[in-house]
Order: sequence, then structure tokens, then C-alpha cells
Amino acid sequence: MKKNYKNKWIVQRVTATMLLPLSFWFIYHCILFQSQGYEEIRIFFESIFNSFLFLIMMLTILLHSKIGCESIIQDYISAKNLKIFLIRFINLLTLASATVVVVGILKLNFF
Repeated sequence: MKKNYKNKWIVQRVTATMLLPLSFWFIYHCILFQSQGYEEIRIFFESIFNSFLFLIMMLTILLHSKIGCESIIQDYISAKNLKIFLIRFINLLTLASATVVVVGILKLNFF
């Protein structure tokens, strides 16, 4: 496996920094959602700006968690075959989740 710990460390910090304002933005709106109905929430996510921010937040969460899980596996799993399997599984799960998020947002906004 390729050892690019420096790049992963930098990406982990950048995604964490990006997640701070995005998380506050989303938590604020989730609090507002409590007093809103289904239609208002649907209209919120149909907005291009809100959908774009939500998409960036979700993709950043997925990348951040992928790198974190890979780091845990590389640090604490010593069996090489199990390590390779788990990292490939995480990559597949991340790709599938990102696909669902992108398709869901595109479907909500354009179809």
C-alpha cells in the first residue's frame, strides 16, 4: 500500500475545517425545521444554494470519515489481508454513499 500519510493528514485537517461552518449552518436549519412542515423543508432542499451546501457537507463528511477509518485500520489491524479487505470495503461504502447523496440531490433539484 502507498504511504501518503502527510497528504491524508492535510486532507483530514482541511475537511475538519470545512465541516465546522457547514455543521453550524445545518444544525441551525435543523432547529428551524422543527417548526416547519414537510413542504417548507422540501422547498429548503430544492434551493440550489442550500442543496449545494448540503452536498458539499455530505461529501466532506464522507471523505473525512473515510480517511479516519482508513487511519484506524492501518494503525490497529496487523493482518495484511484483513487490512486490504477493510480498506476496499470502506472505499466501496464511501463511493456508494456519495453516489446516493449526489443522485438524491440531483433528483430533488432537477427531476
